[in-house]
Amino acid sequence: MKNITALALLSSLFTLPAIAAQDSLYQHEVGLEYQANTEKFGDGIWDVNYRYYAKPVTPDNGPYALNGFLAQTSNIGAGYSLFDAADTDTIRIDGTYVFDSKWFIGAEYNHFEVGSYSSNLYKIDAGYYFNDSSKISAFYVDGSDGFESYYGAEIRSFVDFETTTGIDLGAMWTHTDQDNIFNLNADWYITKAWSIGVDYINDGSDNNFAAKTAYWLRMSDSFSATFEVSKLIDSDADGIGASIGIVGRF
Repeated sequence: MKNITALALLSSLFTLPAIAAQDSLYQHEVGLEYQANTEKFGDGIWDVNYRYYAKPVTPDNGPYALNGFLAQTSNIGAGYSLFDAADTDTIRIDGTYVFDSKWFIGAEYNHFEVGSYSSNLYKIDAGYYFNDSSKISAFYVDGSDGFESYYGAEIRSFVDFETTTGIDLGAMWTHTDQDNIFNLNADWYITKAWSIGVDYINDGSDNNFAAKTAYWLRMSDSFSATFEVSKLIDSDADGIGASIGIVGRF
């Protein structure tokens, strides 16, 4: 039944009439996404989310997927995820306040339900937008029921290109009681809608690489479809990661 529902969502996107997009400003964004592995596509994760931006955001600023990041404005969001295969529900609320000086502070709360077990997770972060398309920040995460806290730092920057749209670069360091974890990512936006990229993670014992590509299909200013596929490189893991979503902006 889950396979049928996901395929129905995909097919419905291409039956909608295309309306010329005018890059209208928006302050509200709502999305629905389904993520799974092709080996068990019916055992995926459903996620619904909403975000409000304090100032209008323009889709004309960089790749469509990065409009919120590049806006550098205060925002608040909420979401709900359902993973039936693991009997897991997650509710989250987060917000970021951006000062006129481009310093910012943020907070996030997650409530997990796994079977009859429940837990809470809290995150705070603070940082600075050091140019129109870059930020640096530090974060701290703690939780309930014996959760081991951790902390780290992150840097992210989008670099404009003359011949293609640009590249989104990111690096994150996380310190836990057991290890230091390093994440690197690079997404090259060939157009404002299409990107190809790689992810790298070193968790202290293993190195993992993943290749990915994503596409943002704009049908109008207020409605888009999103697609992404990814594959672990030099891994025994089977299948391909895939996600499909719909996004509304107004």
